[in-house]
Amino acid sequence: MKNSLSFLLALFFICSMGAQSPKNVEDNQFALNFLLPGLVYEAGISANATLAAELTVGFAYRESTFFEDGFGIYPIGRFQYRHYYNFERRLNKGKHISGNTGNYLAPTIAVQSGKAIIGDLDYSSSYFAGFGFVYGLQRTAPKGFQFRLEAGPAYFFDEYDQGFGILLAAKLGWVIRKQR
Repeated sequence: MKNSLSFLLALFFICSMGAQSPKNVEDNQFALNFLLPGLVYEAGISANATLAAELTVGFAYRESTFFEDGFGIYPIGRFQYRHYYNFERRLNKGKHISGNTGNYLAPTIAVQSGKAIIGDLDYSSSYFAGFGFVYGLQRTAPKGFQFRLEAGPAYFFDEYDQGFGILLAAKLGWVIRKQR
């Protein structure tokens, strides 16, 4: 019992020390994407790292002489651990880092439904998933406009197939936040 209490006190002391260290990243940040409509929540977990969760939609269109034409809008969920590595360099050059403006490396997991929520183009697989490692560039203007580009290798799979490919993302949006 005494060892458990000592362990809990030490754990609380270590966590409270970490909570007092200054963060370069935002504590919490919501962004709306316009290019492919969606919502991103980014939570600061250390001085230069965040966890990002994104709900967005994807669009597909098929025109074929062998099959019926069709389109579909599909829900997509993404999760990332982002490590921003160039904050100090940006600050030394007199540039801002608010809105998590910087370059990052991020392991990424993404899952997409194979069934359209709008439209008539359904895939034979009920889901698509992938995980990979991306290099990202995110810029947030002082008024809240944000763009993000990401690229990196990934492993993709569904119920019937699997393989390697490139994970690409381009986002335009608006950060909903107070000025820092």
